[in-house]
Amino acid sequence: MKNTIIKTKYLLILSIIIFSLNGCTKDITDINEDPLAVTTVPPYLLFPEVIVNMSSQRVIEFAGSNMHAQQWAGSGGTWRSRSRYTLGVPSVNNAWTNWYTTCLKNLSLVELLVEKDYPDDIYIVAQAKILEGFIYSNITQVWGEVPFTQAGNPAEYPYPVFDSQETVMEGIVTLMDEAIAILEQDVDSNIVDDLIFEGDKAAWIRWANSLKLKMLMFMANKKPSEVSSRLQEVANSALIFTNEQEAKLQYSSEIGNENPKYTFINNFWGGNINLWYAGSPLVNLMNDLDDPRRATYFDQNTNGVYVGLVQGFTGVAFASKINVNNILADTPDRYSTASETYFLLADAAANEYISGGLAQANTWFLEGVTLALDYFDGSLGEISQTDKDTYIASLPDLSTLTKEEALDYINDQHYIALFGNGIEAWNLWKRTKSVDFDVPNLSGATDIIRRYTYSSNEAAANINIPTEVTIEDPMWFEK
Repeated sequence: MKNTIIKTKYLLILSIIIFSLNGCTKDITDINEDPLAVTTVPPYLLFPEVIVNMSSQRVIEFAGSNMHAQQWAGSGGTWRSRSRYTLGVPSVNNAWTNWYTTCLKNLSLVELLVEKDYPDDIYIVAQAKILEGFIYSNITQVWGEVPFTQAGNPAEYPYPVFDSQETVMEGIVTLMDEAIAILEQDVDSNIVDDLIFEGDKAAWIRWANSLKLKMLMFMANKKPSEVSSRLQEVANSALIFTNEQEAKLQYSSEIGNENPKYTFINNFWGGNINLWYAGSPLVNLMNDLDDPRRATYFDQNTNGVYVGLVQGFTGVAFASKINVNNILADTPDRYSTASETYFLLADAAANEYISGGLAQANTWFLEGVTLALDYFDGSLGEISQTDKDTYIASLPDLSTLTKEEALDYINDQHYIALFGNGIEAWNLWKRTKSVDFDVPNLSGATDIIRRYTYSSNEAAANINIPTEVTIEDPMWFEK
């Protein structure tokens, strides 16, 4: 294999400018040619912009999804509005436009550039396919039916159709299969030394399999018999199994490279988390379990206990704030984690989508909890080994429970472990309904939010955009 190409160290590279200086010519036709025009771009130079833009939307534009997951609660301003399902047109438009016209468009360009100028570098195409699949997984989890099969080709499809969520999820699985097939080839190909895995081919394969596992588990809610064999196959594949292997964008304390949420609270709140409080469903669950991560996630209130805030309420005198250590300059955007892998496998085994039954589910369940607790080792939220051992010993043996009881424990622990990962926690609830959510106070809603409204920019430009879709309409994958 060729050497990996480009080690990108700085997240502040948000755009690439390449100057191509042409020699002088006496031909008068050159008078209308821009001597500084970009004529070609090496495909690997597009990856930093895609990854940084993709994550910035997840971290700050979709910070409100932490409220939709009812793990956080906003007590005022924009964040109370998010708690009450007032989404904010700019955030919706920004995320939709950025993911489609910046991220996905550039990934399509990567594949075209490789085909045209670097045909031997097929590993780069595989990386682009995996990123594309991950972005689409976020888009469909937020909006449901979205352009997929006709997206990114305005010349042929100026008004792309909105594909069903089933079509999009199946398409993501296909992208993962295509990428894995490429990466498993032993060929002389460059690979991008990227911001996620630093050009580690095996790590990209693990991530692709882990994304495939997640999409198949969503689909299993609706067509279990059709995806069971595929789930069994991916369960036997290389997956993200350790905290060191997780897919994430690691921010840093270097100026310009900080976590966008950290930058936000420093620019507007002087570094204090004055409007983000603990959500009551999560706090209540963790209090019932005497979960040692409470001190990591939240501050105690003035009475020295952990109390959550019901979405939409403003009385915060006795509520617990989100612990500021969860929003540091170097706090990563975590895409796929090891604990998530094990909880999904435990879920699949308990549901008998794959072999092993409740006994195997229990093994994977305990591994998921252990990894979730160990994640904070060496950080300001580190949990003592004694507390870890006590907590794990308090959990039941799932093989002694009914299927429904076992699934409740698995999905509750999965939900707790996804703290701060709003999109994932919100969609876990849609898939499992394992935690009881509250309809927010003064929201005007009659049910829990399931999706975002479509971008007004898209509505103005695309005659095929669905109409009469509300934020309370369930996703296709929900039971």
